[in-house]
Amino acid sequence: MQIQPSLASTQQLEIAYAFLASCSTFDADVLADSLPAQFTHEVFPATIDVTAKRDKDKFLALLRLSGTFFERFEFVIPPLDIVQGPDVVTLHLKGNGTMQKTGKPYNNEYMLTFRFEGEKIVSVREFVDSKYTAENFPAPGV
Repeated sequence: MQIQPSLASTQQLEIAYAFLASCSTFDADVLADSLPAQFTHEVFPATIDVTAKRDKDKFLALLRLSGTFFERFEFVIPPLDIVQGPDVVTLHLKGNGTMQKTGKPYNNEYMLTFRFEGEKIVSVREFVDSKYTAENFPAPGV
């Protein structure tokens, strides 16, 4: 028996992909219009020292700052895995890019959990490869 995704879950997956596309181009202005005021973002694991819960404005500022570290960056779609439930989408995916200062490749791995209220992303919990992230962003809080 094949299970068909609901229309809501399909739309939420497309919204998550659009979020990733905006993050890949560091387009905080597009995201600013699409994220609700109560949006939050967290990065894990705690060992990389960037786990503070960010509100919408702090997340958008971080996204803009991140654009200064990369010459280019993109999340690889399709993801390695997708898990969906009512108002939640979790993606296991890779991100590939080039560091701005060194020209060094940046190839990280992510687990992103998107929580929705209808068609709005209200939170993103981002798990990164902690060793790789620490090697490329040694300063706490980056």
